[in-house]
Amino acid sequence: MKNSIGNHVDNFTQDTKEAINHSLEYYKLDLLKKTAISLIYGGQFVIKIGIMILILLFVSIGLAFLIGNKLGSVSYGFFIVGGFYIVLLILIGLFGSKLLEKPVLKFLDKILNSEDKLEEELKQNLSDKDSEDL
Repeated sequence: MKNSIGNHVDNFTQDTKEAINHSLEYYKLDLLKKTAISLIYGGQFVIKIGIMILILLFVSIGLAFLIGNKLGSVSYGFFIVGGFYIVLLILIGLFGSKLLEKPVLKFLDKILNSEDKLEEELKQNLSDKDSEDL
């Protein structure tokens, strides 16, 4: 009887260790997945913002020259475009947090709760590793 209880305790201890190891492996893979998705979205975001800034820069310069030529002095055009951006900055300062809160939360929710190919591949790798351990 003593030997039987000892075997049960040993099996329970071994099963607990395996369960903890599987949980750790799952959380490692989950962290890897979320990190990879974050880097992908972050890279795309940086590239899109960079392109938008270049477009905005060239459109602003062109608009400043256009307005300046119509008013007879190019500097007037640059002052008007600069003034527009100052007003825009003030408006964003006043109302920006309310406008940005929802898109940022949606973006983070998309990253944290994404169900895509990467997650399926990671689960498959985990199940393959489990079958190799047996």
